[in-house]
Amino acid sequence: MVMKPETMNDILEITQKLHRQLADNLVSSADQSPPEREKLLLEYLSEHEDTLARTLDTFQKESDLGPLDTWFYTYTDRHNIVERDLSKIPFGEMDTGEIAAEIANLHDQLIDLYSHLYERAESDSARKVLSQLLDVEKSKGKLISYESGQSGDF
Repeated sequence: MVMKPETMNDILEITQKLHRQLADNLVSSADQSPPEREKLLLEYLSEHEDTLARTLDTFQKESDLGPLDTWFYTYTDRHNIVERDLSKIPFGEMDTGEIAAEIANLHDQLIDLYSHLYERAESDSARKVLSQLLDVEKSKGKLISYESGQSGDF
């Protein structure tokens, strides 16, 4: 996805699509007949990414429109939101440790984006929205990372 967002609303739309794209890739990779542990992990992570996409969609629909119209182009004009095309990550060829590391890296990139924007937000309302986004991404990312690390228990 090579879209250059300009407003917080654009960022929400794109990150929602990224989570949805990641969920789709994870479920598609699970259908490629990887070993059972990896398949269970991929299906589990797909459900979590889908939940994150739905959470962002709800957040976007229920948020005050003022902060969502805040312009943030100083970061996104020089950096992609994520470093690679999420539909091309070969999860079906990875072991559980590689899958967990890849997912953690992707969530870290989104946390870095939200943190960067939070630090540069000029209004309290924009900082509040970004703080909420950071909380969602950090809590879900930590949960996914922790439970991915426990995948040996599947």
